Amino acid sequence: MVPISQFGRGTASAQFTKVANGRPVTVLKNNEPMYFILNLHDYQRLNEMEEENKQLRDQLARQQVTNKEYTHSFDDPSQLEDYFDVL
Repeated sequence: MVPISQFGRGTASAQFTKVANGRPVTVLKNNEPMYFILNLHDYQRLNEMEEENKQLRDQLARQQVTNKEYTHSFDDPSQLEDYFDVL
């Protein structure tokens, strides 16, 4: 973890070297994690995992509909909209 003020003091290259070596860097602002720096490989992998997760959720939803295993019921369309807003 690195305070954001350290980046103005010439230590950014050392932090980017850590990232290049596969170690993500957490940047603190007011002693709270504010930014995360990671390399391209890790970024792409996180995006792939997010897409896989979405596909699995969609597959599960289709399976539940096919098996009539509904997890929610709605009395009017506004409740359905509220449900999707939460997702």
